[in-house]
Amino acid sequence: MKDGFWRRRTLDGVAAVAEAMFPPNDLGAPDWKAAEVVPRTLLYAEALPPQQGRLVLALFLLVELAAPLLVPDLRRFSRLSRERRTAALRRWRSSRWAPLRLVGDALKAALSMVYLSHPLVSAFLGEYKTCARPADGAAMRHDAQALVRLRVTG
Repeated sequence: MKDGFWRRRTLDGVAAVAEAMFPPNDLGAPDWKAAEVVPRTLLYAEALPPQQGRLVLALFLLVELAAPLLVPDLRRFSRLSRERRTAALRRWRSSRWAPLRLVGDALKAALSMVYLSHPLVSAFLGEYKTCARPADGAAMRHDAQALVRLRVTG
């Protein structure tokens, strides 16, 4: 996707949804900017087969430009307040109309995967590996004694 109108609107859509889902907080959890959600979502879409990658990005473009139909407001999704966007996402996910619920669930699934795979988020959650895997590119703490502490037998 070239740097033009459609790409800018897609990026606006990704950022708007990401900010609504992973806002700055007092808990110490990384927010959407610290977790680099927008550039990592683009990398994720590029890693998919071309048709599926375009579909993922089209989802964010749809939400950005169809906001006047999806949210009772005449502005693009990224122009709404974070509170309105968060409320809209929650409403979509609990909608009785299956296509709208599907949009909400797809947005959450795509961005949750990108957000939760960031090393800062993994560290915040206390995620660790139980065995060393040098070829694994995931930056994650290794705790060789975790299974012993959990009394897991194999």
